[in-house]
Amino acid sequence: MDIFGTLMQRLVPFCLTSQIVLAPIMLGGARPWAIAVLTILTGIGLLAAGWFGHLKLTRPIKQVGIAGALLSVWLVVQAAPIWPTLPAPFNGSHLALYPTAFLPMIGSVLWLVGIYVLAAGCAQMQGDKFTRIIAWAVIITAILQVALACLADIFSFESTYWFAKQVHLGDWTGSFANRNAFGGLMTIAAIYALYLFCAKGTATIGSRIDHAAGWIALALIFTSALFASHSRSAVLALAIALITFAIMLRPKADRLLPRITYPVMVVACVTTALIVIAMLIPDLGNRFAELARPDLIQRDDAWHTAIIAISHRPFSGFGPNAIALVMDHFATLGLNRKAAWFSSHNLWLDAALIFGIPATLAMAGFILYRLTRTFRAAENRLDRTLLISLAALIGIMSSIGWVASMPALILPFLSLLAALEARPKVQSRVASQYRNDPRQSVRPDPVLRQSPAD
Repeated sequence: MDIFGTLMQRLVPFCLTSQIVLAPIMLGGARPWAIAVLTILTGIGLLAAGWFGHLKLTRPIKQVGIAGALLSVWLVVQAAPIWPTLPAPFNGSHLALYPTAFLPMIGSVLWLVGIYVLAAGCAQMQGDKFTRIIAWAVIITAILQVALACLADIFSFESTYWFAKQVHLGDWTGSFANRNAFGGLMTIAAIYALYLFCAKGTATIGSRIDHAAGWIALALIFTSALFASHSRSAVLALAIALITFAIMLRPKADRLLPRITYPVMVVACVTTALIVIAMLIPDLGNRFAELARPDLIQRDDAWHTAIIAISHRPFSGFGPNAIALVMDHFATLGLNRKAAWFSSHNLWLDAALIFGIPATLAMAGFILYRLTRTFRAAENRLDRTLLISLAALIGIMSSIGWVASMPALILPFLSLLAALEARPKVQSRVASQYRNDPRQSVRPDPVLRQSPAD
């Protein structure tokens, strides 16, 4: 292969990994200009992959493309002036309160589909090592965010890097300007660091620590930065992700114990550690203690308001960009009307507000279907552990906040979801290599812990 072809091959994974690094720097990637930058990189990567014939349109890619097309069609139907006059308080011939807001939403949907296709193409090219490439990219961007947050703390900057927000002064937010988003990235990076540590090809824990203790050190650094962000949702997500990771990667030596003993021990250890840490960090402990105060505005008021609004349009939804207007109109007595509620702090309620309940259920079902298929396609227990741990983390953060919708947090999970199913199957290659020689066998990697049950 000539030099130009080699450069184009390297350009494809670069267009994906660069987005993983750039999205957190660009305020999480949620701004329109940031989405434009990410979309350009995605388009360049897809053109390079398609030009050299490395991208194969597999069934999962086609299914994701069809799902994105159907969602885009529903957005257009919501904005079309074909509906009878709707009852008060929102009179009009459109289901969408803002008939032109579907255009940027469709752009975001196309970007998500493009990311899935690009990650699948990279996995087809890179094979098994692409999962580690994703992990390295996530860890690099997390290190950069820790450095930015540490720099701001050392020099006592009086605002975040992007805009002043008094509630976050003193919190570690990096370039996100949001403690929950920063904490979510730290949690994802810590899980990826544990994955790289466990993937080290050594037979014993001791020798693995000798050769790969740096990954554990990075995981501890990310965890410390998470606690410095004072994000309650990120702490909860970290606890759930760690418990999931430890239980799914249960050592074989502990299988002599009763089945329930090991999970109980893991839950008890993680819970005890979090309680101790909350006691040692007063600011974090106070934030958890504030949950018991009835005089504070909590997420339950926003959830209650969102449920009331959904009950008025359970099937059709209100269309994109309508959440702030709808939340203001249906606000309960406990909801602060002076705040701009652009989200109900629950992505599933947000989706029901925008698309309606049937479309939201269809999206949730498709996500679970793709997650199940990817879990079955993963070839070893370590990859499955990483997938389910990140899924649990994203599930928790999407249920108690809105930051899980940021490209910076979507990219690490969506890339892994596409890569695990699209990469070439190791077992099929081994079977074809030794098809005519049944006496030879391939010894499974003890670190990946392949077993008949897997």
